[in-house]
Amino acid sequence: MEQNKMQKNDPVSKPRALNIMGQRLDIDPSKLMDVLKKTVFKNVSDEEIAALVVVSNEYNLNPFLKELYAFPAKGGGIVPVVSVDGWNKMLIRQDTFDGIEFETIDNEDGTVYSITATIFVKNRSHPVKITEYYSECYRETDNWKHMPRRMLRNRALCQGARVAFGFAGMKDPDEAIDVMATTVTTDMPATPLKAIRMESAKQNIETVETKISPQKKLEACIVESGFSFDDFQDWAVHSGQVDTADSISNFDEIPSEVCNRLLRATNGLLTGIGKLKEATEK
Repeated sequence: MEQNKMQKNDPVSKPRALNIMGQRLDIDPSKLMDVLKKTVFKNVSDEEIAALVVVSNEYNLNPFLKELYAFPAKGGGIVPVVSVDGWNKMLIRQDTFDGIEFETIDNEDGTVYSITATIFVKNRSHPVKITEYYSECYRETDNWKHMPRRMLRNRALCQGARVAFGFAGMKDPDEAIDVMATTVTTDMPATPLKAIRMESAKQNIETVETKISPQKKLEACIVESGFSFDDFQDWAVHSGQVDTADSISNFDEIPSEVCNRLLRATNGLLTGIGKLKEATEK
């Protein structure tokens, strides 16, 4: 009885997780709580930060690199959210991880239908296969609009890693958006504190999906469709859609307004590149 009372009130037990994280990230443990509050875990209680720190330590994630962040759970409290970089980091650290392969299935019109992640585990006779479908995963975000294949591949990676190695107690960014939407539409009117936490979580989600330049969006769209910069440049010169196309050496040299215009007509862009490449190779 006396022993249980000492464990419950032991002031040393509470900061142990912070000590572990401080040593792991080379930050003074006595200052770590204040640093977390002012940077990555804003508007989160000490108890909630402690829970996040435990998860971070368990999976060796770095919240300062946005590998893990927090969002408010329905009914109160917070739930740890792990970014795609965090899921990938956890996956490749597994001793029995033996590689991952992705298989993409397209619709007849060339849009993505599904992506299957196959994860190979050394001590198992059969690999883990997880298929994610575009129709079920699509979200109204810029990344999903401009990089649907990458986003669907990320979702397949996260879910495959979870099933293959039993990662529990956290969600991926898309799941966080889903829960946030459910929380906002079904809960009673938010208290001021809850409203602050919701806004903080939304900002965290936007931070994880880092704002990408139009040039990088265009590059990702083209490369993930199986084309190279040279393929794009040949099309740009041939079609006249990009001024001075014959003088640019990479995607970064394309003006932002031109990139945005091309991204608004992605289907036509990719179809045109594909037809020109096919004709050239004949």
